[in-house]
Amino acid sequence: MQKKQLNYDVLLNKIGVSRGTCDLLCVYYDMLKFWNKKINLVSRKSIETSWERHFLDSAQLWLHLPYKARKWLDFGSGAGFPALVLAVISRELQPELKFILVEKNKKKAGFLLEIVTKIGLNVDIFPKNVELIKPQKADVISSRAFGKLDHLLKIAYIHQNKSTISIFPKGVSFYEELKLSKKNWDYELEKIINIIDQNSFILKIRNIACAKKRFEKK
Repeated sequence: MQKKQLNYDVLLNKIGVSRGTCDLLCVYYDMLKFWNKKINLVSRKSIETSWERHFLDSAQLWLHLPYKARKWLDFGSGAGFPALVLAVISRELQPELKFILVEKNKKKAGFLLEIVTKIGLNVDIFPKNVELIKPQKADVISSRAFGKLDHLLKIAYIHQNKSTISIFPKGVSFYEELKLSKKNWDYELEKIINIIDQNSFILKIRNIACAKKRFEKK
């Protein structure tokens, strides 16, 4: 069976889930491969490496979950990375944690609902534009491969609360995005090396505010 070929080490030894949860992620993996033949959830090139590239890469974000978090907002959710992977992990480790996934593409949202129903996850799916939904006041906000940092911060600013942590996986080119984002936003930043791909990073951001210079009179 396919699941015997998958590497569970990160999930078992770093995240601390059971083999049962690993097997549920494998169910998700198999459904992704099936659905990807019908709709473009991930690139055809990446589907065969998606366990490491998408599932394990997403799972590592669990290590940065604040202890008291009760609501996680993910936007541009697409095929469910990272939030749906994290919701499967949360099912075992922190079942009271609520996930809100926002994906305006109706077909992709349908796929997400299929996974949520099949596995039984504490997830709500909004098939809408994230900028048009009411502010969520989420404890954690994430988005993966959705856009430039400046745009991610704009959305996170709308949906944050006083102690929100925003988590954005980024590649090596993120330094230019940081520079540009500072023109519009002030924030506290922690750069974390990605444990799956050490050429990539996780940006952990707090206290997003509009840059003061934006409002300076000329």
